[in-house]
Amino acid sequence: MDTPASFERDRAELAEEIRRLRAESGMSGVLVAERLGWSQSKVSKLETGKVTPSLEDVLLLLDLYRVPQELRGELETRAGDLNDRYRSLRMLRKRGLHRAQEDVGRKARRTTHTRVFQPTMIPGLLQTAEYARAVFSQPLSMAGTDVARAVSARLDRQAVLFDSERRFDFVVTEAALRWSMGGSATMAAQADRLANIATLTNVRLGVLPWNVPVPQVPINAFTIRDEYEVSVESFTTHRSITEPRDIDFHLRIFQLFADAAIYDDEARTFLADLVREHA
Repeated sequence: MDTPASFERDRAELAEEIRRLRAESGMSGVLVAERLGWSQSKVSKLETGKVTPSLEDVLLLLDLYRVPQELRGELETRAGDLNDRYRSLRMLRKRGLHRAQEDVGRKARRTTHTRVFQPTMIPGLLQTAEYARAVFSQPLSMAGTDVARAVSARLDRQAVLFDSERRFDFVVTEAALRWSMGGSATMAAQADRLANIATLTNVRLGVLPWNVPVPQVPINAFTIRDEYEVSVESFTTHRSITEPRDIDFHLRIFQLFADAAIYDDEARTFLADLVREHA
């Protein structure tokens, strides 16, 4: 599977290829740094795999080393894949999480079938404004976030739910529904929104109760876009998995959870009970 270890391995292999190309060019690390206006430390870190080179960095190096087109295309693809697979959430926040939301929105608009499993919180596509505000206001993991812009961008991308040509399957655990974000009033409004969204013909919402046995322990949230990508996010990183075998694995895991969930009237009754609990 695509893991931090496999990411580090692939980054090390790209770094070794970059180092080899420099050696073949006859240039020293000092000369490369001078030509590109970089520090020598940056060149060294790229060649030892201590940092992930941006696609722009790789393109500059390929130009400098006059790499043949066939090899150039391969290295461009590998560099782009590394940057897509494992992005620092700290850097995403620096860039602006509203822009990250816009990126996710663009992916959603080119995806026909979206499957989302969430064991700990309400999926972003289904969040109310106040719930999203509470998510983006977390003091540790979301420090430095422009909350208002992030919330606005998250709500904007929810418009894709109303495109009847797209299909959405959500499975959320009871824990995700009960974990309080923003207080009782926010949670009651959130449960009510879920019940309303579940009436859309292109949206299927499953609730996985605590007392239902499942053959696989829910470890983390993930989103499957058609059959071309799985997105997994931790406290500090965002990974995009594109390996077909890993995508197939997540499809099978999702189906296990989906088969164990409750739907339609049973799910709406469950949500209505939650609203009454928060009243």
